[in-house]
Amino acid sequence: MKKNAGFRYWLTLICCCGLIGGSIGVLTNSIGVFYVPVSQSLGVGRGAIATHATLAMLATAALSPLAAKLLEKLPLRVYLGLGLLLGAGSALLMAFSKSIWAFYILGVVKGAGVTFFGVIAVTTIISNWFLKSYGLAVGITLSFSGLCGAIFSPVFSAIIEAAGWQTAFLCMAAFTLAFSLPGVLLLRMTPQEVSLPPLGGSMEKAAVPLQVESKKVKLYFPAVLLSCTFAALSCGVTSVGQHFPTVAEAAGYTAQVGAMMVSAGMVGNIVSKLLIGLLSDHKGPFFANGFMLAINGGAMLVLFLLPAGAPALAVGTALLFGAVYSVGGAGLPLLTRGVFGPEKYSTAYSIVQIFANGGAALSMTLIGLVYDMTGSCSPVLIGSLVIQAANIAMLVVLGRMRKRQGGF
Repeated sequence: MKKNAGFRYWLTLICCCGLIGGSIGVLTNSIGVFYVPVSQSLGVGRGAIATHATLAMLATAALSPLAAKLLEKLPLRVYLGLGLLLGAGSALLMAFSKSIWAFYILGVVKGAGVTFFGVIAVTTIISNWFLKSYGLAVGITLSFSGLCGAIFSPVFSAIIEAAGWQTAFLCMAAFTLAFSLPGVLLLRMTPQEVSLPPLGGSMEKAAVPLQVESKKVKLYFPAVLLSCTFAALSCGVTSVGQHFPTVAEAAGYTAQVGAMMVSAGMVGNIVSKLLIGLLSDHKGPFFANGFMLAINGGAMLVLFLLPAGAPALAVGTALLFGAVYSVGGAGLPLLTRGVFGPEKYSTAYSIVQIFANGGAALSMTLIGLVYDMTGSCSPVLIGSLVIQAANIAMLVVLGRMRKRQGGF
């Protein structure tokens, strides 16, 4: 191995963290603070502005298969640069938008951009570069989505208060560029391109890229069906965390406790993504995902039984609930690679991500409708418990199918 080769692996990991931080942490997870000021400025409801985020998520889902194909055909720098141009450009143009329809169109543009310089490209690059500690590398990288979201939400909120939402969108575009541009310029798809083996592998394993053309890939349909169902349901449960203020109110707590529960869930998001990566490396992706689902299920049971007058318990339980974010974030890429192998990963994950994003987008509305119809959070919590039990059962079946088939 080359002298100082270790620097190149660290550089790859850091650049991947920057891409996730820019695409998901800054552009996606920080958008909530804009809802109120933009809706007031445009004279529309908050729901109308929130539709912008739903359209972005649906665009990401719809374009995932195309993104996986183009990843194999376009030079990596062109591919990532296209995504960054669309993502940062959409934020830039939002600063000058004066119509709700402009926000809808730019939401679709932003979703398209995130598809190209987000999770599919990053996890594929990590798959090629890291045979050893792959799970940890994925966990570290994807934890930056929650970390940057937690950091930049209050930053943008302060900018909005001081200089207006238009200036905040300009800053969003600038931060996205600052985080992501190094990855566009410096990343390589495989270590072979710089005469290095994958970390923990040999040059023979680096001689052929782990990705093959999608048109030559055949996927085992039952495994695809189960993986997509698992993705939709597990990502759907993550939306419960956005309704913590309602859960707190129903239990007799103040709005401040509800806000603290949301923040605690984000802390759980960051920590659990690191933990699921370590567990995947040592116990495998099936155990790692199941463990996080079990923690989340236990947290929801406590929330269902939550007594009045125990705010510390509510916040601590919200922290544990955050384990579910690791499944929708790092867990799905790890599981998809574990089920289908590195050779079929990008093709399989592009399909799985359609259902992951679709489940998250639809569940936000569905949870609100259930609460409006019943006036209680109990049906949502009970239903989510049942879903997590079904998800764990699907993990068991997927694990047995993988062992029986010996490869999909």
